[in-house]
Amino acid sequence: MDQGERPKFRNVEPRSRQERLANNDKEMLEKLRLEHRRGGAYRYDNPGNIIQPPEDSAAFISEGERFGTNAAQEEYENRRRRILEREEYFERKREANYQRETARWHKVDLEGQWEDEHLAELKEGPVPTRNKSSVRYNFITLQYEDSYEGEALKYQDDIVRRNAALRAGKINHMRQAETKTDYDVITGLPKPKVRLPVPELGPEPTPPEKVEREKPEAYRVDMQYGVGDAAVRETHEKEDWKFGGRGGNTWGR
Repeated sequence: MDQGERPKFRNVEPRSRQERLANNDKEMLEKLRLEHRRGGAYRYDNPGNIIQPPEDSAAFISEGERFGTNAAQEEYENRRRRILEREEYFERKREANYQRETARWHKVDLEGQWEDEHLAELKEGPVPTRNKSSVRYNFITLQYEDSYEGEALKYQDDIVRRNAALRAGKINHMRQAETKTDYDVITGLPKPKVRLPVPELGPEPTPPEKVEREKPEAYRVDMQYGVGDAAVRETHEKEDWKFGGRGGNTWGR
């Protein structure tokens, strides 16, 4: 080396402690060698920190905001969330109870309407045999019943009266023809100059038509708010959050 030429030194940038410790890690050492690899068709693309989102993404949060500094606010929000969940549960249960009670009272109304129609038909229909009279007229007033059976009995009695009148007229005519006297030989009364009147026979009563009453169909209450165990479980069973699972109530926590 000449006296006038200045010596050249190989300046190396000092490495930090983290870099020196990283070189001791096998995985980091392999990544470092791949990064400085040259030649061939290989190209290294540094992906960066794959578990940290970029700053322009919606999931990015700074290091200062990662940790909550207001514990009282978080506790208040948790209590409010539990209160809202409890109120929502009560509202769903109240709605399910309302739908179930509405369906139940609708069923009660249908049964009451069916009973009223049944009683009306019993009143309009024939009297039961236990309290039923053997004749179709009143024993005191001797008036026929205002029913089909009473009208049929009156029609049969009118037939009997008409036949009796016809028979009496025929017998009277035969007596007048056989005897030459002006009086009746049996009763001693004077013979009538005219024939006995024959009552007119009215129309035959028509029987009433039988009306078949519609019975209410089988009614299911759970059809109003869903069929299956999933719809009933929310209303009739207790949810886990309400009692905190097996650890007890969590509303006051």
